[in-house]
Amino acid sequence: METLLTAVISSITDNAQMKLLFILVITAPLWAQQVPQYRIGEAPEQQIPGSTLHPFERFTYFGAGLQVGWMSGFGLSFRISSPLRWGGELAFGILKLKDMSFWSLGGEVHYRLGISESYRSYLLAGLGYYSHTTDEKPESIWPVRFGLGLGVEVFPIQWLALGAELALTAYTNGDAVQVLPMPQFGLMYYFR
Repeated sequence: METLLTAVISSITDNAQMKLLFILVITAPLWAQQVPQYRIGEAPEQQIPGSTLHPFERFTYFGAGLQVGWMSGFGLSFRISSPLRWGGELAFGILKLKDMSFWSLGGEVHYRLGISESYRSYLLAGLGYYSHTTDEKPESIWPVRFGLGLGVEVFPIQWLALGAELALTAYTNGDAVQVLPMPQFGLMYYFR
């Protein structure tokens, strides 16, 4: 067996074409490991290092805070932000004075446009129910509002966001429908 092996090796070293064939046969498995393998019809996945993605792009986050606005409500606010760019918010608030009571319940759907370490921007669609009653007028005034707009959050401290939204908001004012650009502001703390 050893003589056969030495004869093969000596014939390989004598012939240049055999040397090349021998190198190809030995190194082919190493090359095959370097070539990405895909199934037919599959697109290759982008290899993005985890360190280059913002945490909002990798994990689902929840938020709790305060909101003041005329589209989707005022008061306590709760948010969810998913890595798939979609998120949402619920807001609820009550204000009771001597002869007036005011409360609102609202929600928003968010679609993230951009994100960095210091800001986040998103499109929004919102809906809110407002109840404003006084001793003289017990029925609600302008009860339902809805709108579409743009929002931005800045992060002065990690996980604490100051937000501003501007939405074209529609509501009824008696018999007529009003459409106005209305701002909203918020303070939100995010956690996992």
